[in-house]
Amino acid sequence: MFPRLRVSAAFFRQLLKTKSNFDATVTRACSIETKCYNEHDPAPIFFDQKVQELLKRVTGMDFDKVFRSRLNEKVLEVPKYEFLTDSELNEHMAETRKRAERLLQMPPVLKERVPIEQVISNDPAVKGYDTCKYVFTDITFGMSDRKRLILVRESDGVLRQAYWEERDRINQLYNPRPGRKILIPKVFREENLKEVLSREKYEFVLDRACAQFEPDDPEYHRITSTTYEAVEARRHYQMLHSTRHYGPMCFYLAWNRKMDNLLIDLIQKEMLSSAADLVQLYHIIHADCKSKTLNVDQSQHIEFIKAYMEHDSVRRPQLQLAVQAYEELLNERQQYEKEVKLAHGL
Repeated sequence: MFPRLRVSAAFFRQLLKTKSNFDATVTRACSIETKCYNEHDPAPIFFDQKVQELLKRVTGMDFDKVFRSRLNEKVLEVPKYEFLTDSELNEHMAETRKRAERLLQMPPVLKERVPIEQVISNDPAVKGYDTCKYVFTDITFGMSDRKRLILVRESDGVLRQAYWEERDRINQLYNPRPGRKILIPKVFREENLKEVLSREKYEFVLDRACAQFEPDDPEYHRITSTTYEAVEARRHYQMLHSTRHYGPMCFYLAWNRKMDNLLIDLIQKEMLSSAADLVQLYHIIHADCKSKTLNVDQSQHIEFIKAYMEHDSVRRPQLQLAVQAYEELLNERQQYEKEVKLAHGL
């Protein structure tokens, strides 16, 4: 049931060695990063039904962006043109919306996984028997990668549970997943990642991270948080709008109290409903915030945002200027409409 795998030293160094040069570089890079969610588990809040509804609303659904042509290996389909009745058109639109919802399914936000350090036994009698390690893997069909039993026999006689890095590689060896590589792609090295993000390839990096890592992998947290910070620094929020990564980005910014610039951007684009949803998300995440206790009606978007601005904003002057500019623009429009009606004798 548990076949023994003996691998050559050269192959093992490439496949199973957990302290390779690249892994060491990644570990050092990851060790200097602060945890995205301050060691608290964000999953219960992220998967809350109300939070999911808010994140879906702020994400939007721009069909032109969701179904845009992508540079991949898939063969392009020849477009079809059909004459439809109104009822048939509504059916097609409903199907298209369901397809868009599947494509906009957000990656889960989970707490970083705890390292595996479980020793099964220590048998000094087999110490020095061989120079390479032995891996024992349960290859039962239908077993999930999370529950699959994978053990490692060290050359010093220690039998232990495989580390997460070893589990990922062995699982990929037996059950390959599309888009995932056994060795971590070089694009995720710190210097390469900065170069790719400087070219504004945010969605590419996030898609690649979803394919390569599990959502509770520390490397996944490092890469996604670095990407979100790059988007935040350049105010390129709209580049992720109507993608499956926009919701997790909003959640990350709200969790870390860094959403003021995004609020300003939404107000400047006159997306007051999304801005109010973002403030409500902040209230759910930070239940002890002052603006939540005021019980301002969310349907009054400006007043709802002002309550947050006055009591919880970390960039109050900039946010206040954005609100004032919007109110002035709104007053000018109302005045213009009145003058037009007077000119027409209405």
